[in-house]
Amino acid sequence: MSRQLAPLTKFLVFLLTTIAVIISNDTRFLVLLAIVSMFIYLHPKVKPHIIFLGLIGCHLVILYLINPSYAVTLYHYNISWIYDFTLQDALYLLTIMLKDIVILNFLTYFIISSRPLEISASLAGLGVPYRLAYKIGQLFTLVPRLKNTDLKLKQAATAQNQTVSTMTKMRFYLKVKQNKTLSMRHFGKKSHRTWSAIPTLSRLDHLVLLLAMISVIISISLIFINGSRLWNPFL
Repeated sequence: MSRQLAPLTKFLVFLLTTIAVIISNDTRFLVLLAIVSMFIYLHPKVKPHIIFLGLIGCHLVILYLINPSYAVTLYHYNISWIYDFTLQDALYLLTIMLKDIVILNFLTYFIISSRPLEISASLAGLGVPYRLAYKIGQLFTLVPRLKNTDLKLKQAATAQNQTVSTMTKMRFYLKVKQNKTLSMRHFGKKSHRTWSAIPTLSRLDHLVLLLAMISVIISISLIFINGSRLWNPFL
């Protein structure tokens, strides 16, 4: 399914789901969104990364250490669980963890399953100036290009029984960047670029966008149903 979605659809799904999880603090709704976001791992290129678990873990630890009693104040109850760690703390941290999971999953899906030019096209489709959109898209090629260049330098040095110093690498990177900049001096002189052409949205695109918009509507509706952004099972 992911291969059939337009890049603009992927980007809008990320934006809409991010808005939905920011608005709502209903843990039940966030669990549902987190489960849905796990389907992105059906894509062959998208794989879980340990670094994401580390980022989420650090975020939760920092939030708890900054204000350990915040959850008790938030839920207006104090049910001790383990030492000074309460059930309210567990529920609050679970809610934050679910938010992180949803945002990171959909962001990963958009970046990994889209080519840099598709990312640029998505931004341009939302009204971002195409010169800026193109540069943002090129940022996602920076790491692969550096790795490829570094590999070529090492192979060339090995063939000549030499070593490549860090200063030599830096000079080579700057030279490549200068050549690329010179080759793009006339970029943007015309009002349209071939890379910015965005394919027509299919029925699947419209269906996925509709579901993403429904998630935002549900998120807003839960504020009125719960009486606030928070779902408090301790009442």
